[in-house]
Amino acid sequence: MQKMWLSLGLLSSVPFLTHAYCIDDWACFDKISNKQKVEYWLRNNKPYPITSTLEVTTRNLHSTDKKRVHYSETRVLGPFERVKVLSLSVFDPLRSTRIKENFFWTPGIQNAAHDDSYRYALPYSANHSFRLVQGVNGGFSHHGASRYAYDYAMPVGTPVHAARNGQVIDLQQKHNKGGASRRYSRFANFVTILHTDGTTGEYYHLQQYGVKVTLGEHVTRGQLIGYSGNTGFSSLPHLHFAVYQAKSHGKYQSLPINFVSSQR
Repeated sequence: MQKMWLSLGLLSSVPFLTHAYCIDDWACFDKISNKQKVEYWLRNNKPYPITSTLEVTTRNLHSTDKKRVHYSETRVLGPFERVKVLSLSVFDPLRSTRIKENFFWTPGIQNAAHDDSYRYALPYSANHSFRLVQGVNGGFSHHGASRYAYDYAMPVGTPVHAARNGQVIDLQQKHNKGGASRRYSRFANFVTILHTDGTTGEYYHLQQYGVKVTLGEHVTRGQLIGYSGNTGFSSLPHLHFAVYQAKSHGKYQSLPINFVSSQR
């Protein structure tokens, strides 16, 4: 989920020059500059909320109310929103200027307040049961951001169902690689569902071309959303399910949740 863009450059000598830096054609920042000043805007190209952070380290540039070398601006951007977050001007015209930017983002709403009263359905059909091979604080990989995740061992091709109502805001299904090493993480197939409280439900390691929902689709609790697999950072065929809260700087944190006692 964490995304980052790094760049290094000088102010332009032309009247105004705009550079746009985007990741996955979703999260962007725009830089509008000339030899005297530079403005930064954060932009969301999709109809789903994101949390973006822009860090700017400067030499000989300051904002109107602060004189420092490092600025960090985080915003929650709604659908297709664009906001100005920083304006800098040259402090000493006889000195050179230099800028370095770090850009981070993650889907969802920063520090979303989870509805702790909600009871999630298990993420598979009511007439099946599967062994929980790794739960909360699991020693293999469920620590830090994934502390409250659940891994269910299930054969490849097992139907996966939505644990809660929401809207599909991200998915991937093209990959066919997996293994017990983090170098395989980028090959995970998944579905991300945005809940009404701003948290996201994440369903990972799905089968190649096994996603059965579309971007923007509103799904209901218990609806078929795909089929389990063994893609990404995965040591055996299983489904990884967790509910996450977006944080600043491209970070995220899983949240403790409760399931219904029975869904039969």
